[in-house]
Amino acid sequence: MIEHAVDEIYAHALKLLRMRDYTLAGLQKKLEAKFGRAPQEVLDLLTQKKFLNDRRFAENYVERRKSRGSQLLRQELIEKGVAAELADEILSRADFPSLKRALAAKMTDWKLRVPLQSRDAARLFRALVRLGYDEDAIREEIEQLEQ
Repeated sequence: MIEHAVDEIYAHALKLLRMRDYTLAGLQKKLEAKFGRAPQEVLDLLTQKKFLNDRRFAENYVERRKSRGSQLLRQELIEKGVAAELADEILSRADFPSLKRALAAKMTDWKLRVPLQSRDAARLFRALVRLGYDEDAIREEIEQLEQ
């Protein structure tokens, strides 16, 4: 009976992984929610067969969401179960848009033109801080726009 349950859990895990990628911790939570447990042997087998890979998950996650900024992505990766060290390593290798490009993109998206209203400048500042850019560098870029 127990063996059948493990096979059922394994089959469900494969079904979930066919739909999208998971971290080890994320899949474990899904399995525990459905079955009340996630046998380590199932997780080990999925990892051994490379169906589960936190590094691959993190690399793909960062690649698809670069516009969110490194600080926010780091927090999201950790919440999804990626180790902080692995998240830092992957984020350090990612090629994020420069502050100038991010600022220009936000201005285009929001249809802003120079000179900026103070509320628009503040809105830009907050958006770029959320994306993980340095506050002093953002101030300098916005001030340069005004000149």
